[in-house]
Amino acid sequence: MTDSVNVPCGFGPIIIEEPFTARIGPLYTKEDETGYRVGFFADSSHLNIEGVVHGGMLATVADQAIGINVARSSGERTDVLTVHLSIDYIGPAYEGDWVEATTTLSKKDGRIRFGNCELRVGDRLVLKASAVFTALRGRSVKA
Repeated sequence: MTDSVNVPCGFGPIIIEEPFTARIGPLYTKEDETGYRVGFFADSSHLNIEGVVHGGMLATVADQAIGINVARSSGERTDVLTVHLSIDYIGPAYEGDWVEATTTLSKKDGRIRFGNCELRVGDRLVLKASAVFTALRGRSVKA
């Protein structure tokens, strides 16, 4: 686990009551004018056999980042589920890197929401993702 002293200014830990996400963390978030940014420090538990951050970890962070922004975009903090996730891996992330996700929401159609995400290490693009989520009726986000 990385010392929180190294976390970029304005980021705080995400408290998610979900067993899977708790296993890959800690994840951090920061709200700004574009929405919620999500970031993490890549450590040895995130690496694949080649010594780079596993694509599944990067995909999970992109999915979480888009989902958090979709869930909080309506002001209702609705639970959402991923219906589709498309990933383009652009470049590697390494142990010790701060990987940060930025998200844009493109449209809303009833309970269906669309979003895009980029993961970067500094200025270097690591991943691009697009996703479709569905909002669950009558359920609110716990975290």
